Amino acid sequence: MYGEADHYFSTADYVVFIAALLVSLGVGVYFALSGGRQRTNREFIMADRQMSVFPVTLSMVVTVLSAITLVGTPAEMYTHGTGLMGMFLVGTSIGTVLTAVLFVPLLYPLKLTSSFQYLELRFDSRAAKLVGTLITMVGAVLYIGVAMYAPATALETVTGAPIWLTLVLTFFVSSFYSALGGLKAVVWVDSLQAFVMVAGVLAIVIEGTMRVGGIEKVFEINQAQGRINFFNFDPNPGVRHTVWALTFGSMVDILGRFGVSQASVQRFCAVPTQTKARIAVILTVPVLILIWILSCLSGVVMFAYYADKKCDPLKAGYVKNPNQLIMYFLMDILGYPGVPGLFVGSVFSAVLSTVSSIQMAVAAVTWEDILKRPLGHLSEVRQTYITKVLVVLYGAIGTGVAFLMSNIGGTLIQMGISFVGASGGPLLGLFVLGSFFPWSNWIGAVVGGILGLAIPLWISFGAFFIHVPRSQYLPTEISGCPVNTTVLNITTVSPSVPLTGFNTVYSLSYLYYGCVGVATVVIVGLLVSLITGPRATKETDPKYLLPLFDWLFCCLPRRCRQKLQCGIDYENAKRFSNNEDISKNISEDTKGDEQQLSMLQLEDDHKYTTDDKDLSRLQRK
Repeated sequence: MYGEADHYFSTADYVVFIAALLVSLGVGVYFALSGGRQRTNREFIMADRQMSVFPVTLSMVVTVLSAITLVGTPAEMYTHGTGLMGMFLVGTSIGTVLTAVLFVPLLYPLKLTSSFQYLELRFDSRAAKLVGTLITMVGAVLYIGVAMYAPATALETVTGAPIWLTLVLTFFVSSFYSALGGLKAVVWVDSLQAFVMVAGVLAIVIEGTMRVGGIEKVFEINQAQGRINFFNFDPNPGVRHTVWALTFGSMVDILGRFGVSQASVQRFCAVPTQTKARIAVILTVPVLILIWILSCLSGVVMFAYYADKKCDPLKAGYVKNPNQLIMYFLMDILGYPGVPGLFVGSVFSAVLSTVSSIQMAVAAVTWEDILKRPLGHLSEVRQTYITKVLVVLYGAIGTGVAFLMSNIGGTLIQMGISFVGASGGPLLGLFVLGSFFPWSNWIGAVVGGILGLAIPLWISFGAFFIHVPRSQYLPTEISGCPVNTTVLNITTVSPSVPLTGFNTVYSLSYLYYGCVGVATVVIVGLLVSLITGPRATKETDPKYLLPLFDWLFCCLPRRCRQKLQCGIDYENAKRFSNNEDISKNISEDTKGDEQQLSMLQLEDDHKYTTDDKDLSRLQRK
């Protein structure tokens, strides 16, 4: 079906692969039976806010760099070259630092279970919070679908197993350990899976490089074939990968995922202090860079290997789509018993990390933002049971979406960024609108949020399902393939159907979908707020705002900055907040001193009473 028979799993591979799944299940069982046994929502959803920094860091990373990265990024490098590799890291690093600087100090002190409770507090509106919840629910099921499709297409390559079977297996395992072990299980399994992911990709890069003849030859072959294209400064937003699209698109993408998404906020709020939360976010940068570079290198090495052999497995028909290339390459160079099982286990581990994290996050916001009000009178045990049912329910819905994703063309990395941008962008826009613009009101947030979700989703679905010209695959050779090879009828350049008029919007680079969402929410939100009557700045507590103009124009006099901030004096507000904290501490210290003084007085009274009794006793004698 895909070439030689040795491109399928051996018995040892199945054993290693099943062992990886059993580890995930075992962690879920362990945390279900340890500690508080996940009987309260505080422990189940927030891990009692006592998680360590390092596992939280790894959990945040593997939630972002999922199986979509391990499978889709090599396919992207193979078919389109290195355009996605370099500047994507720059934008991602900037977005991560901004998350630690802006959103951790904004959200951590509020001690929220759902990040969208911030929207209700800031706009004094339950409707604003529900819009954020809706955006999260839509984005969650879409991303779960893309993430679950990744191991399905990978396993089909090496086992011949139908896609539906892998989807059902993924749903069962992720729902099982998430529903049993809660956030503790998810975070610790994520940490273990991060190491497995790095080990698997590293093995492919090292062995593939040795097979080609060294890293220099790898890049020589890619350079000769026109695959090295790190910098494209074309300002045209329709060009798929440019410096501008990669920098701004990836920055907005990571701000949406790390800064305001429930999955990440739930994690950095699960550590004991705000300082540790910031450290956990900042530490994701080197881990992100490591896994991303290894994933990209695996695609670069893979192309050099097959270009040197003059036999493209995709064009030759050995694989059905580019997302299966990395598995075929794995079986070609690392066909040792158990090794392919380890890498497929790492892919499966990555998708379990992503799916379970999203299941936990969306279940938490559904409970906190929708169900807690009507069902809050139930016992803690029943509340936790309902949350666990929600975890399973969202897994089932995501599985259904995954079946639909199998009919969409393109690489997994493009599919993932497209749908995450379409939903993460408007979510980020709501937080930007609320924290940067004190006069924006709840009506602007609701209208802007709905339009900000609808427009990018419309563009992304239109680009995938309407017959839009696909970006061309770079040319490859099959002259070195066996003479009896049946060449697939693959067109490396999609049929040129020029888009005219309003349809040109579908040619927008998928990296800009998140930027469109942010811009729509902010612009529409501000306009609607002006039309319906801006919110009085005195009605907004400064702790729900970020002093944007104080940072941008720090050299201006304080009076000028205060006017730019609509009359809000953040310095006084901060000083007042600090004074309140100091007064509270002094009050507690004074109370403690009074208690100690009372104890001393009681001791002295007791001593004097004892001495008087002794004196009376002596006088009697």
